[in-house]
Amino acid sequence: MPQYMIAADDFTDEDALERRLLVRDDHLQRMRIEKLKGHFIIGGAKLDSSGKMIGSMLLVEMDNLETLNNWLREDPYVTGKVWDKIEVIPFRVAGV
Repeated sequence: MPQYMIAADDFTDEDALERRLLVRDDHLQRMRIEKLKGHFIIGGAKLDSSGKMIGSMLLVEMDNLETLNNWLREDPYVTGKVWDKIEVIPFRVAGV
């Protein structure tokens, strides 16, 4: 099954971190469910030099790019206006 790396940057307005924190539990719960389904491999928050969350990185496994794009549209960080820029890169986890 194809794998993808998702690199997302948060919005940078003054309310961006507050929006992230409001939907963070929903996003994390969704990732727990997706891990059980075999879609979520690993991920976490991108941090600035002070340790503030400014984005996310995910490795996921999906049937195809269309499925991934539909999946992304439903994420709380998208619907909650947390992620501003999202880059999707085909990826393959090294079998080591």
